[in-house]
This record gives sequence, structure tokens and C-alpha cells, in this order.
Amino acid sequence: MTRSAERTPTDPKWRVYEKAVAEYVRQLDPGVTVEHDQRLPGLLSGRPRQIDVLVRGKLAGETILIVWECKDYARAVGLGTVEEFISKLVDVGANKGVLIASCGFTEAAIRRLENTAQPRVNAYMFRVGPPPPKARYEDLDDWLD
Repeated sequence: MTRSAERTPTDPKWRVYEKAVAEYVRQLDPGVTVEHDQRLPGLLSGRPRQIDVLVRGKLAGETILIVWECKDYARAVGLGTVEEFISKLVDVGANKGVLIASCGFTEAAIRRLENTAQPRVNAYMFRVGPPPPKARYEDLDDWLD
């Protein structure tokens, strides 16, 4: 684990989320390099771009670049955020993108993700910590009265 991926007690909630995703990705394939909080040059913008989790590996002798973006929002990720992520992928020359959200995605965001051909983008929900509390049937009865 790289130093930047080690959790500290002073980490804000969003950074803990990013580091948890990086740890998860690292476990998926020990043959790739996984780095948290990296900067890549924007090939089109000419500006450095911040990457939450960067994965590099080899496939058939070619280096593959996968960019993971982590959104620990209190609401579903919307179309604008998806568009920004796709633009970032194109700018850094990524082969693939993975968008992670703690509260899911809006319908428009899902449609946009489903219709992105190059680079391909996958989207997943990922939660850190205990699951959210579930309403009990007794609570629902109180609401209905």
C-alpha cells in the first residue's frame, strides 16, 4: 500500500472513501499498479488532472490506463458529474473509466453511462462503513396513521 493510501485519523470522509475504493481495487488484481490521488497531464487541456484511483497494467504487451472516480455524495450522482468524468477520461487518454458512487446515479446519468462508447465507463455503488438503517414495519405503520 502506498503512503497516500494509508488511512489517518484526520482524513475527511471523502478521502476515507477514496482510500477504501483504492484498497478494494488493489485486491481485485495484484498484477496491476493501483495509486491513490494522482495527477495526469491533460493531453487536450494542457492542465494536470486529479485522479482519485489510477490503475495501470499490461494487456497483450500494451499499457492499459483505468481511471476510477469516487463520489461519496449524499444524493445520486447526476448527468453533469458523469459528463465531467467522461471529459476527464478523454483528456488524460484513459482506456477505461469506473465511476463509484455511495448513493447511486440519476436516470439521466445512467442513460449517459450506458451510451458511452469510448472510453467505456462502468458505474457501481460502493459504501464504506455500516449499511444505512432500514425502516422497521412499526415505523411505517406510524407514518400511515
